[in-house]
Amino acid sequence: MKTKLSILSALLLAASSIQAQVTLPYYESFNYPVGTTLITSGTSSGLGGWTLPFSGLGSSPDPVVIASPTWALPTNLPSAAGNALEFVGSGDDPVLTIPNQGATGKLYSSFVFRVTEQAAVSANSPVYFYSFAKVASNGTSLNYTSCVYFTKLDDNTFNLKVSENNNTNNPSPATGALTLNTDYFIVVAYDIDNAVSSMWVNPVVNGTEPATTFVTNETATSTRTDLTMVRLNLDSNAKTPTIIFDELRVGNSWDSVIANPTMAVNNTTKSTFNLYPNPANEFFTVENDKPLNAVSIYTLDGRLVKTINNPASKKIDISSLSKGVYMVKVKSDNTESTRKLIVN
Repeated sequence: MKTKLSILSALLLAASSIQAQVTLPYYESFNYPVGTTLITSGTSSGLGGWTLPFSGLGSSPDPVVIASPTWALPTNLPSAAGNALEFVGSGDDPVLTIPNQGATGKLYSSFVFRVTEQAAVSANSPVYFYSFAKVASNGTSLNYTSCVYFTKLDDNTFNLKVSENNNTNNPSPATGALTLNTDYFIVVAYDIDNAVSSMWVNPVVNGTEPATTFVTNETATSTRTDLTMVRLNLDSNAKTPTIIFDELRVGNSWDSVIANPTMAVNNTTKSTFNLYPNPANEFFTVENDKPLNAVSIYTLDGRLVKTINNPASKKIDISSLSKGVYMVKVKSDNTESTRKLIVN
């Protein structure tokens, strides 16, 4: 009986983990009640899919939902909807869990933001406020990439950089001086295959990914595979200014982060496929009508346990896997999708 209860508890936990993970492309308009905190005080969960990792408990009034300002957005970017976030100084560092990105491909994100106050911030003290992330090998901390760094220049100006990790010694070239109370549309991307982070500031939105000079060239940073989160970082009163943050998008293509999901022309579209048998033992077969480029299998906590590139057969050997619940990510031509698999 105790064993059955343990199995049931594990399945319930797995189900809650799946629900907490958003699908890509993802659009966050922060359409929550004004005055509520993004993370509920005393808990590790919050609004939408936002959480604190490692069972951390919300203890800060920041980030908080505010009424959306009137944004000056680039031409062709969809109009802002919902509300917005505001944060300053130290506070909760919320994450949004996304599908495991594996060992190949690109991850993109975009947002609009405005710095409204930085009087208490020390000049020339860079700090990142947004990044992609994954659970580190020790299981108790995070690794970061495509960290967007803010640096105060003087009372009225600041600049931005992007780095492959949270190391201030190896960022991209800095932007020119940016000004307080000005709206900026930011796009960041991480090329997993080449371990390169890129950033665009107010790019032209016309469906074509433009070139950018804000590109990292770090050789000391290992490739960040298996990315599973986006994260907001609230450091300290001496580093993090007052920021209004809104219109967050995450996806696997340029198009997916310059349009709403229902409008996006996503180069990585979702495919339709099935796994059978499911539950499976020893083998399962991918049922679709296209050749397979890659099949990757992950545990529910995002750990990659098996990957097969360009499999010769759609019959996949899982004899080495322990019993349990897994997520299977299939890439085929220009499509990808994920399904749950039970191994018994």
